[in-house]
Amino acid sequence: MYAPLKGYMKFLGGGRNWLILVFSLLLAFFMWSVMKLSRNYSSYMRFQVSVTTNIEGRKGSAVAEDVLVIGAKSTGFTILQNRNDNEIAPLLLEGVDAKLFHKCGAGEEYALLPDDIRQLVQDALGKDIKVESFATDTLLFRFPLQTNRKVPVRVRSMISYREQYMPYSDIAVRPDSVLVYGDEEIIGKISEVNTRMIKVKGASAPVTGVAEIIPVAGARLSHGEVFYTQEVGRYVEQKVKVPVKISDMPSYANVAIVPQEVELRLRHPFGVAAKFDIADFEVAVDYNEILVKDAVKPKIVKQPEGILSVVMDPVFVEFVL
Repeated sequence: MYAPLKGYMKFLGGGRNWLILVFSLLLAFFMWSVMKLSRNYSSYMRFQVSVTTNIEGRKGSAVAEDVLVIGAKSTGFTILQNRNDNEIAPLLLEGVDAKLFHKCGAGEEYALLPDDIRQLVQDALGKDIKVESFATDTLLFRFPLQTNRKVPVRVRSMISYREQYMPYSDIAVRPDSVLVYGDEEIIGKISEVNTRMIKVKGASAPVTGVAEIIPVAGARLSHGEVFYTQEVGRYVEQKVKVPVKISDMPSYANVAIVPQEVELRLRHPFGVAAKFDIADFEVAVDYNEILVKDAVKPKIVKQPEGILSVVMDPVFVEFVL
């Protein structure tokens, strides 16, 4: 082989060795960096804190005027990411107890001590960052006043009951009303709030639970859910025939009722010794209604305590004047 060609081949072989050496060094540096950055280190991190809360009569969210500086332990990757961001990392704390905020004077400013929300901060940061200390001693927030009004909670339900069982009471909720916050133009149109549908099938015992209140667009509610309960139990049914009387009828009037009596189908709790008769009830119609209507619905003006429900048959009676 010619001498110039041999020299060129030798040069190429040496170049490959250099490339392999450089690549090996870069790979070693990369592996070393990954190993070092995967370890935990203590460092300071900065966060812009925003909160949601429920201070009565105030806006429900705010952003801290100060940056929260946290002494934390985390991996090198996380620390570098926190330091290299062009903007301070956001940190949202939801549902902060209103009792933790301290009013500053008579204005809109409230103070929050980081030590009081340590667990909330830790939960929001997750497992990758362990909070060790706070370099910021106080966070200040502004919560402007908001218009509010109190409205009732309307329960929406689809509850069926096991055979021979029925509700002993209506569904009760706690709280039964909530405060609605927002612009007057919005909350002025709100007369009530509704729960999501409560669905129970074949109930044979007290029904209890928590129902979410359906959010209202453009408004904030003082409560997001309500506790509900309804007494349910077994019943016994009994039938009683009762004559229909006419109230406020003048002495000169002569009126015949058709039919002269109605049947009451009663339900009362199982296990309660009860036997009702005609004397325990009084059913009547108003004479003034007879003069203007062809048929009138009698009203039960007297009945014993402890009855769960009463169904009347027939529902309407007629008259012959």
